[in-house]
Amino acid sequence: FILENCCYDYYELNALAMAQDGVFGEIIRAEGAYIHGLEWFWDAYWKDPADNDTENLHWRMKYNKENRGDLYATHGLGPVAQCLDIHRGDRFTTLVAMDTDPFFGKELVKEKTGKECKEFRNGDHTTTLMRTAKGKVVEIQHNVMTPQPYNRLFKLTGTKGYATKYPTPELALSGEALKGTGAPQVDNLNAHGFMSAEQRNAMMAKYYHPILKKYVEKGRDLGHGGMDFVMDSRLVYCLQNGLPLDMDVYDLAEWCCLAELGTLSMDNNCAPVTFPDFTRGHWNDQKGYKHAYAAPEAEAATEAYAEAYSATQKEVAAKKNLWALYDAVKAAKAAGDAKAEAKAQKKLDAAKASADKAIAKAMKKAFANK
Repeated sequence: FILENCCYDYYELNALAMAQDGVFGEIIRAEGAYIHGLEWFWDAYWKDPADNDTENLHWRMKYNKENRGDLYATHGLGPVAQCLDIHRGDRFTTLVAMDTDPFFGKELVKEKTGKECKEFRNGDHTTTLMRTAKGKVVEIQHNVMTPQPYNRLFKLTGTKGYATKYPTPELALSGEALKGTGAPQVDNLNAHGFMSAEQRNAMMAKYYHPILKKYVEKGRDLGHGGMDFVMDSRLVYCLQNGLPLDMDVYDLAEWCCLAELGTLSMDNNCAPVTFPDFTRGHWNDQKGYKHAYAAPEAEAATEAYAEAYSATQKEVAAKKNLWALYDAVKAAKAAGDAKAEAKAQKKLDAAKASADKAIAKAMKKAFANK
């Protein structure tokens, strides 16, 4: 499976709820991107000692130097693919990609090495276009080179409205979209201009996604505005409740193959490339993308067990002195004392085995009649 945190961002989840309720009508076109100048980050990326990085570029710049195509497509593609029901009623059929020359990329290598860079595979800006079986078009962009504001685009064009997240979150809708929101009505609501902030906020409140209601405030300060926490929480929730994951192996294949397919296209004068059907004909079996939820009673029981387990685990870990034993192993290793490390590890392993038994016994007793 794949995890993609941008599928759980505030605007994207609410826009997905709107799309599923038909607010935008038939979505005919979508855009996504990863546009993020990495000027301040290149040297912070890991340097693999086994990667023959003779130019000291660190893994990410080296990877861009050696590979062409959209190398980071999932941030932009994931959320729009869900809105378009990809392999859940539609699928990508054709891809065309083109890129600029690596003007900035070569300069970065020259600055780093002091030598002219003769070959840099990844263009400064890559654009990938895909057409679906049902006649929709998706555009995905990638640019980690040139200086410009962070941008994932996220744009939905529909027969009844338009959504865009960058540079500011906006909605442009026609028809009766405001009914039931409490927002002020206008005589002629149309998509020739963006909705007012009051109208847009009313729409966001009406379509505030249940996944956000459950998780986002708990993780607001835990990375990227909470979407990392929401992503992890949904993974755990689905696994605990025996539910299908929000993203599956077909999403993994579809979202990540843009680099390889884009390279095929661009290395052949930007020729169209057939997009593989990774589902082997089953892309239309499921009708529409949806999140899976457990029944309220089952969900409550699972959460109660998980909370009890965590509390028991903390209590037992304290009683068995596990963290102190772990620190002793770490300290012996740092000191280079192999004999002391082995002795400390033996104590830790014994304590962990004892803790596991204690936790199992406590949980069995607590939930014997449930």
